[in-house]
Amino acid sequence: MLTTAASSGAGRDARYLAIVICGLLLGAVFAARLVFASALARGSASSYVDASADAMCGDAPRHVVIVDAGSTGCRAHTFEIVPGAAKPRFQLRAIGKKVKGHTPLASLAGVGDDAVANAIVPMLEQALAKVPADERSATPLYLWATAGVRVLSDEEQSSLWASVARVVSRRTRFRLGLDGGGLRVENERSHFRTIDGEEEGFFAWLAANQLSGRDMTSVGAPDAEAVPQTVGALDVGGGSAQIVALPASKILSPDERGRPPADLLELKRRVYVRSYLGYGAIHVEKRMWAAAAAAAKARGESETSIHCAFLGRTEAVDGVTLTGTGDFDACEREVRAELRALQTRDGSPMRAPADVVGVGRFLAMSLPYHLTRFLHVALPDGLRGFPRPTLSSIKAGARRACATKWEDALAGWDGVDANTATDRLPGRCFDGALVTALLEGGDGEDGEGGVGFGFSPNADEIEYVEDVNGNDVEWTMGAAMCLIHPARMGSLRCDAGTTGGARNDGATKAVAVVVLLGAFAVFAAIKGRGLDVKIPMVVPKNGGFRKG
Repeated sequence: MLTTAASSGAGRDARYLAIVICGLLLGAVFAARLVFASALARGSASSYVDASADAMCGDAPRHVVIVDAGSTGCRAHTFEIVPGAAKPRFQLRAIGKKVKGHTPLASLAGVGDDAVANAIVPMLEQALAKVPADERSATPLYLWATAGVRVLSDEEQSSLWASVARVVSRRTRFRLGLDGGGLRVENERSHFRTIDGEEEGFFAWLAANQLSGRDMTSVGAPDAEAVPQTVGALDVGGGSAQIVALPASKILSPDERGRPPADLLELKRRVYVRSYLGYGAIHVEKRMWAAAAAAAKARGESETSIHCAFLGRTEAVDGVTLTGTGDFDACEREVRAELRALQTRDGSPMRAPADVVGVGRFLAMSLPYHLTRFLHVALPDGLRGFPRPTLSSIKAGARRACATKWEDALAGWDGVDANTATDRLPGRCFDGALVTALLEGGDGEDGEGGVGFGFSPNADEIEYVEDVNGNDVEWTMGAAMCLIHPARMGSLRCDAGTTGGARNDGATKAVAVVVLLGAFAVFAAIKGRGLDVKIPMVVPKNGGFRKG
């Protein structure tokens, strides 16, 4: 009987113990959720946290990889994040040169995960290899696309990004997750997305100014002064063109207080940003070539001339042979007509306000730099004034280049410029007309003007650059700045008064307290009433210590 009773009591104790443990587990989960929810509520408003204490306001990775998925290919940039104890609040140091992938992301829509992996994983692995081995799994990746992917349908983009997310999460070691890989973005979709033209332009402008010595890391800081005199940015790629500048009238707020911007979002609202999708070199050239072929077919011809190609160069388009005349001036007129048609179709005039083109210095990057650099190394006496040639000088150089026989151009210029690959060399004649038509104003009265951003043909305020002080001037650096900036914009928020690491630590402590208290309660319940528990303690005795 005693054995049976003892067994019955033991069984009851075991069941009681199981019930209590289950309750403890539920309580621990509930406590953790309460602590985390409270932290999120506190972090719902943007605030400034000094980067000298914690540049990332949480689990701060020391590196981040940003990929520019553009119209002509992908380029991966690896940055080291260096917190600062004073201005600048943080620094981004590019590690080595960008890693290039030659497959445009847009061309991978609908091809399947294996093809996507073959195109992007080698590039991503090279970019991650620049990070010390013990920090690679903590390094987040942001693969963002521009104009090339913008032209895809929403359904095509959604399918493409789902494939990219699967490939990166399964075949690389990058840190991804709901917390944005430590960079406090809303969800995992922020790692892989298509950015709009205004974002791209603002990112490029931010990078250009930071690299030019303007401290953009202090925007939104309690001791921040007015934004200094900034430089403008001009960017022309394969799919779009952007102009970005901060007019003098927008440096301070228009009210009587004259405040500097409180965060990056307010700064972005003050900056003049215009992006023109479809105005990039690949898109415009493709349309003009197709139109020339279609016109020839309509006339019943199998060949025709085209002004925007080197003299004597031939190319087959839609069954029609196009032969270049090398006539730069005629080419520029045709390019202006195409841009004017785009403006009419889109209802988006290009002419920038006078206080925008008049801000002073502009940095022109991507195609404008590639064109002017090519002309400078290809022409016997270089490009006059480079890297700050006037638009008149660029026209004169492009006019000479276009009139060169294609056989001579191929023999003499193939390989002379690192940014002019063999397959791009034929397009440099057209590039000259496009760049000058985009940047110059035209008078708008002779049927040939009225397009372009409005820069004077004889002014030298535009500097054509690939890097500043050894750093690439590309929108990827500006994007990284916006991700880690203490006064970040949009969905990128920072906790007020606490860090993400503190959130996690608070939840852990709450769970630990609940579990310890519950364990003691279980122990007391099982032992029953009259329990005599002796807990060893250390107490002082005669100036020393003993157990009691």
